[in-house]
Amino acid sequence: MRIQESIIIRRRPDEVFAFFDDRRHDSRWMDTVVSSEWVDDGEETALGRRGRMVMRVPRLTKFEDEVIEYEPGRRVGHRSVSDSMVIRTACHAEPVAEGTRAILVFEPERLPGGPIRWLVAPFVARSVRRNYRTDLCRLKQLLEARPGDGS
Repeated sequence: MRIQESIIIRRRPDEVFAFFDDRRHDSRWMDTVVSSEWVDDGEETALGRRGRMVMRVPRLTKFEDEVIEYEPGRRVGHRSVSDSMVIRTACHAEPVAEGTRAILVFEPERLPGGPIRWLVAPFVARSVRRNYRTDLCRLKQLLEARPGDGS
C-alpha cells in the first residue's frame, strides 16, 4: 500500500521545505502529532539522524524514526518504528508555476493486527488519506498566511 496526497502552496519550495523539515513545527500542521523532536545533538537534518514522535493513532503511540532519504530543499524521508507498526513517510516540495506542490507519502512495512493485519489495512489507508488531506490544508493555511512575497 502506498498513499500519496498533495496540495499547491503559494510559496517557494525552499520555504515549504524549511517548514516541514523543522520538527518543531510538526504539531502545528499535523493533527495527530503530539510532540516531535530529534534525539541526537546534530544541528541539521541528514541521513541517519534519529528522531522521536508521539502521535494519536488512535491511542498515543511513540515512534522512533531515522532519516533514510534527504535532498536538501526538496525531500526528506523517514522510517518510523513503533511496537506494532513500521512505516516509511516522506515530505516533498516540488516547484510548480503557482509555487510549490507539497507531497506527503505513507508506505507501511508492517501494520498492527498480527496475522489478520490485511483486515486493518483499508481502515489505516482511509484514516491516513483523510489525515494527510487535513494536514496539507493546515500547512497551506499556515504558510500562505506568513509574511513574504509568496512567489
